Amino acid sequence: MMKKQFDFNKFRTDDKVYACPVSYEQVDKHLIKAYSSIVLIALVTCLFFDFHVLFYLITFDFAIRVIAGIKYSPLCNFLTRFFKVTALQPVLVNAGSKKMAAKVGLAFSVIISFSYFMGWIITAKIVISMFIFAIVLDLFFDYCLACKMESMYLSYFKK
Repeated sequence: MMKKQFDFNKFRTDDKVYACPVSYEQVDKHLIKAYSSIVLIALVTCLFFDFHVLFYLITFDFAIRVIAGIKYSPLCNFLTRFFKVTALQPVLVNAGSKKMAAKVGLAFSVIISFSYFMGWIITAKIVISMFIFAIVLDLFFDYCLACKMESMYLSYFKK
């Protein structure tokens, strides 16, 4: 009996891959939106008031979230405890795209922190503006820019 092969071409349209990472884990959508809102506030504060220490803390939290997991992130722990006190019911979503977006956020954060550390203020502000754009798209329009970037990467470099 022949084994049926999986058809990868059914995910292709016009030779482009449209995919978002999928995970067996789930995460609370409200937690991620609150986390993104806090990061957005930190970004705007750094952009207009040059308060670099705040962003070093955000970078540290992103690193913990990506490397160790969301349950070890101090900011996510605080938000989880806050949501337990409120009557807000959790809305579970797939964690795959959120994990990848966190990795992209960590990359942005490291670049911004390194730019501030080296004294490249203009570079840091340009990257902060790009990061603000990505977070605003996710927060207000549920448009994951990291997912689209991964789709483009898969379409053009992983043929």
